[in-house]
Amino acid sequence: MSDANDIQDVEEEKTENGVMELDCWKGDWGLPSVDTKCLNILAYAKFAGAPIKVNKQMKLWRNLRVRFPVFRSAQTVLDSDREVIEHLRVNDFNADAELSDQQRADILAYTALLEEKLLPALLHTWWVDARNYTEFSRPWYAEALQFPFNYFTPGHLHRVAETKVEVTRGGDHLQQDEVKQIVLKDAKECLNLLSERLGKEDFFFGNAPTSLDAVVFSHIAPLLKAPLPSAQLQHHLKCCDNLCRFCSRIVQRYFPLDPNATPPKKTNNTPKPHGEDSYDDPHKTRNQIFAVVFATAAMIGYALVSGLVKLQIVDSDQGGVEFEYDVADDDEGGDSEQN
Repeated sequence: MSDANDIQDVEEEKTENGVMELDCWKGDWGLPSVDTKCLNILAYAKFAGAPIKVNKQMKLWRNLRVRFPVFRSAQTVLDSDREVIEHLRVNDFNADAELSDQQRADILAYTALLEEKLLPALLHTWWVDARNYTEFSRPWYAEALQFPFNYFTPGHLHRVAETKVEVTRGGDHLQQDEVKQIVLKDAKECLNLLSERLGKEDFFFGNAPTSLDAVVFSHIAPLLKAPLPSAQLQHHLKCCDNLCRFCSRIVQRYFPLDPNATPPKKTNNTPKPHGEDSYDDPHKTRNQIFAVVFATAAMIGYALVSGLVKLQIVDSDQGGVEFEYDVADDDEGGDSEQN
């Protein structure tokens, strides 16, 4: 615990000067972030002692693609967890400094195993599984995001995940149930291999965490902690006792709960009392104005593109320029639909 507190003190001292900054998906269920890539960076930074300022309020006004993580350091802007970790290594924040060449090769091998065997199942569990998407993932992200992003971002993430799973494990000749069985089988085998490799050790290479511990933690911790309605893969993970203890160990040592922070949400989706907001946004007024402007522009654009409103520029009798607009009547609209 003393090491974690020392790292936190260094972070507070250096982030005041704006050295390194990270925008990421917010946390829940006792985790600092629910996103695999964001969690990988956060864990590695803690292990390496890197002073990163984490922005808990997602600044969507400067990230309209709603793509996280976003890392900033001086003039450098990165949006890949691999690039961020490499940037930290170059700047002498190296959690793997004491490892041998063979151990570094093992990290590459197990990282590839996670991406090939476990990641498709995680995407399927969160976004492709119909029950999880409808009852859990879509509502969670819709609540976490601000208007209007909460309307289209969950659907976009759903479609991206479907495409990735189909490309890696699916195909036109396979049914959804067959794809599910394939990805779950591969993921369970991967979890078993990880459990066997970890054994009774605290971390994968002994008493100190490395980049392998960060990448494994970032993949399995959200799966372990999330209140999933359809939890077949989660049940298998919970049977791997040493992996469960591994996640709890990292959370307790490096991400202890702030006693002044809002407690984790209940698993049941009970409505919050009026005025209570566990995700307080200091730019709420500005974001509301932005949302109104965005919605108004979208409606005007739709009206112009669909032909509901026609805008014409004509010469004025006084020598100036006037704008005229025509609103399409119902008959006109009905004829165009039939054609």
